[in-house]
Amino acid sequence: MTLRLFISTVWIAAAFLSTAARAGEAPATPFDHSRFDHLLRECVTDGVVDYPRFAEKYSELQAYLDSLTSAPFQDLPHDEKIAMGLNAYNGFCIQGVLSQRNIKSVRDVWYFFKRTRFVLGGQEMSLDSLEHDILRKMGDPRIHFGLVCASKGCPKLSSRAYVASTLNEDLDQAARNFLRDKTKNYLDQEKKRLYLSALFKWFKKDFLIKSPSLIEYVKPYLSEEDSQFLSGNKVKVEFLEYDWSLNGPVKTDKEPSQLPPPAPGT
Repeated sequence: MTLRLFISTVWIAAAFLSTAARAGEAPATPFDHSRFDHLLRECVTDGVVDYPRFAEKYSELQAYLDSLTSAPFQDLPHDEKIAMGLNAYNGFCIQGVLSQRNIKSVRDVWYFFKRTRFVLGGQEMSLDSLEHDILRKMGDPRIHFGLVCASKGCPKLSSRAYVASTLNEDLDQAARNFLRDKTKNYLDQEKKRLYLSALFKWFKKDFLIKSPSLIEYVKPYLSEEDSQFLSGNKVKVEFLEYDWSLNGPVKTDKEPSQLPPPAPGT
């Protein structure tokens, strides 16, 4: 084979592979979560969700959720997929609460997380399946600090939508905020007890993928003082009771026609 023919063959092969790779790529432009971002900034204050305000803005929430039905969810790069999954979970969870009309807890609704169903990326699923069958399997336990199950025991709902470009920093900050919230996690140095949210009990195996123990996992997110204490002392872990009361006021005077229909069987 002549040198010229060899170079020509290599160039054609490279061009073919490049074209094939581009064909399998997700769209170059990231999905637009700005509508949800705007709603969160307007309706969430320090984690407290203003459900009546969301009810007033329901058409905007519905428009965003509708845009997710045909989004290329399954084909997105890792961080974009996690960001969209978190936003979808939180958005459809808010919609689920609004559909129930003036509940005090999602536990007032039989199988709320299984029965709150929707379409994401052309696939029908529930809050439960999105969390357990998709997001948990993506290998980043920090999703548990971004998923908000409409309860006070959950991490606080962010006032910003998740996007891939800042996902790592935002999840780290969500972890710090949650673990430094003394109503949900705290260290009693005198008793040498680390009291953690029940979330760490339920999803322990997820966190142990990244660390040899729960103590080692949470240390980087605690205050420097608490982290140093854990490094120098033997501490026992205990789990706190989870607060399932709703993470914000829900009563609204909106007409039923202006809100999502009640879930079946309610």
